[in-house]
Amino acid sequence: SQSWASQKGGSTTETVSVEARPTVPPHSSLPVRVALYKSNISYPYEFKADV
Repeated sequence: SQSWASQKGGSTTETVSVEARPTVPPHSSLPVRVALYKSNISYPYEFKADV
């Protein structure tokens, strides 16, 4: 799983490792990382995970 953070060039998103994959269970670390993502990133972003 590669980080799309470095792909987009966002230093803030480095903390959000790409565990947001369709195969990840609903109650894994995903909800927390999504929360971090939404609270830290304010500019338009193509979120690859379909949440």
